[in-house]
Amino acid sequence: MKKYLSFFVTMMATASLSLDAAEPANYYKSCEGKTGQALLTALQSVVSSHTNVGYDGLWEVYKDSDVDANGLLWDMYSTKRWSTTKERCGNYKNVGDCVNREHSFPKSWFSEGSPMKSDAYHVYPTDGKVNGQRSNYPYGECANGTTLPASNGVQALGKLGTSTFPGYSGKVFEPVDEYKGDLARSYFYMAAAYNDKIKGWKSDMLSGNSYPAYKEWAINLLLKWHRQDVVSKKETDRNDAVYAHQKNRNPFIDHPELVEYIWGDKVGQAWYINGNPDPEWGTPVANSTIDFGLTATNYTVSRAIDVKASNLSSPVSVTVSGADFTVQQSSITASAANSGTTISVSFKRATAGVSTGVLTFKSGNITTTVNLRAEATAGIPALPAEYIDEYGFRARWMCIGDDSRYQLTVKKAGAALPGYPVSVNAEDEEYYVTGLEPATLYTYTLSDGVRTSNEVSVTTAALLPDVQYLNGDEFEFAVEPDTNSEPQEVWIEVENIDTDLTVSVNAPFALSTDLNNWSRSITIDPMEDRFYLRVNATTFGEYESSITISADDYLNDNATVTASVRDLSEPWFIEDFEKGADKNYEKYAEQLFEGNPCNWNIKDAGIYTSDKGNGGKGYALRLGKTAESAIESDLPKPGGIGTVSFYAERWSSSDGNLTLLVEYRPEKSDKWVNAGSVTVSADKFALYEVPVNVIGSNYIRLRQTFGSRGLVDDIVVTDRAASGIDGIEEDTLADWDAYCINKSLVIVNHGEAATYHVYNLDGRTVGGAKLHGSQYTVALPAGLYIVTDGTNSRRVVVK
Repeated sequence: MKKYLSFFVTMMATASLSLDAAEPANYYKSCEGKTGQALLTALQSVVSSHTNVGYDGLWEVYKDSDVDANGLLWDMYSTKRWSTTKERCGNYKNVGDCVNREHSFPKSWFSEGSPMKSDAYHVYPTDGKVNGQRSNYPYGECANGTTLPASNGVQALGKLGTSTFPGYSGKVFEPVDEYKGDLARSYFYMAAAYNDKIKGWKSDMLSGNSYPAYKEWAINLLLKWHRQDVVSKKETDRNDAVYAHQKNRNPFIDHPELVEYIWGDKVGQAWYINGNPDPEWGTPVANSTIDFGLTATNYTVSRAIDVKASNLSSPVSVTVSGADFTVQQSSITASAANSGTTISVSFKRATAGVSTGVLTFKSGNITTTVNLRAEATAGIPALPAEYIDEYGFRARWMCIGDDSRYQLTVKKAGAALPGYPVSVNAEDEEYYVTGLEPATLYTYTLSDGVRTSNEVSVTTAALLPDVQYLNGDEFEFAVEPDTNSEPQEVWIEVENIDTDLTVSVNAPFALSTDLNNWSRSITIDPMEDRFYLRVNATTFGEYESSITISADDYLNDNATVTASVRDLSEPWFIEDFEKGADKNYEKYAEQLFEGNPCNWNIKDAGIYTSDKGNGGKGYALRLGKTAESAIESDLPKPGGIGTVSFYAERWSSSDGNLTLLVEYRPEKSDKWVNAGSVTVSADKFALYEVPVNVIGSNYIRLRQTFGSRGLVDDIVVTDRAASGIDGIEEDTLADWDAYCINKSLVIVNHGEAATYHVYNLDGRTVGGAKLHGSQYTVALPAGLYIVTDGTNSRRVVVK
């Protein structure tokens, strides 16, 4: 009860926030004069304490923090823009199916601890399918990584592959360049906000201490991303919005230079809010490398280079060494450099080969050098492939000369594929190659009849291992203390995994494959399609755990299970409208009422001091004279809905009767469901009750559909706990079950009489029985069997 009440109190606190939330004056004042570890520790004291919005509360934060100009959710893992209230993940098959909450800093690294799990500074709304591909792999760079296939016009962003960044050789997920800086600053935030905890977390990126917190390769990677992808308006707006909810900020967005004083090239120098008064060079970063990539001989390529310094008083001279490089601007004024400007550097080489050079900036006593690299080929420059997936890739090249068409040849094992070469538009500079085989090496070249390109090698992605939850990925229990709950059935679909799966949960939750043996970890065959979940007898409290499914290096921890262990006879969701005394709601209007269990959106209704509530005292909701009056919960109620009861009376006999409709809307749906209606015909308060019996989290609405004015008071909504027969909607398999016990196949019937048949994979009948409230057991060799009642079937692995 405390969890649910605190959940709604927290959500109410975030529902009507002012987002005018810039950095407060002197917010970081206590951090001045420090550097390195001392500066990081000082930042922790500033940003660690914050409001935990709750995992479900993140959706409310996102409505302010992650919306674009059209009011849709921004996604850093795909090109999709998402509704703020719909399209949330349960089941998904393809990119673009649904959105979920991505822990950019994986929750398994900190054992799902709180408040990290629901900290919006590192938890972003992202595409569910890409989130599943990323899993809990570190971020990194993988030159030949694979990208998920596009679906319905939605392109996945990011790729998974073997690290090609120096210092790490494991599997990594590389986001697109546009968001690398955002994610790097999220990681720097985690090291600051949780500096007292991070040394106990486990990951290939973490160093096991509070400073520097990350391993050397990870620091180098994050510094690179932070420097190359500078803070954007999207980030500053998000920082302000999250601050309005959490009451803390990401210091590395407010002051990006902090990164350099803690991990970068200014460690040892004291940081000050208004900066060091001495002249300082910013970008391009000293000793970094600007790579022009591959181009054609005798073909000019130019790159715009951002230049930023601070406190310069002398002009900046710009020179370049290396015969094949030229700079268009030899001098920059001090004011332009301090404000930030751009210069252009060009490359042109007459012969095939690699060229290097050095770009030098000098102002007074400051000298900064940057390395240059470029490569020229005598033929058509064929570039590395992009968007590599299981069945294709995007071939790329540079268009040179006057030819309008090129011939693209794709080969496997040295032989051209059927249908190749194909004629491609040279100016398109890309062509999507499809119909390939997974995990296979291919090469491609281009030709214009005279010139031929370099050869590019591409290995298509292996089939992606995946586990899908078929009946949702959020499971809820409400149970009495010291009592085992009824089990819930969890249906899964396994793809591209041929080894056993390990499924695990934290106490007090337990798992089973046969409803007899329960433990926190079970092993299931990839051919099995379900397991069972329950709450073991425990004490009063609120409990939560991820459901983790793993196999080899695959991990899925997207599903969650919660339990409220309490006295179920006592309802907790009660609206008595007594908070009508806190504000003026004396008008028929659309307005937000800040109620007791939640906030309510009311339409053509108000709360008037002249009215008396149920029992002749207190407050009540007055409905208007139109058939549009309504009250709707602003947030979904967790714990299901058993019944909705309330007291109501008509305004007067002359106003006549009124009809009130009770409706609910599942959290992940946009459709209201009619639960029933009542006719209010009395001139004094009477009790009305409508059974609903729906599990999960749901919005609640009372809507007037007929009649005139009336009063409503004391709305009570009871929970509806999930039972053992709640599974896939409309699934008659709840009448029977089949599973393996002691190397035998068992069929249990607890519904209508039915005849069951057991088949092996050859289609032969190997068992069966007619059952009515009884069970059947047959000993069978190890293997997969299909059990059917003629209408529905189940897979059972005997082992």
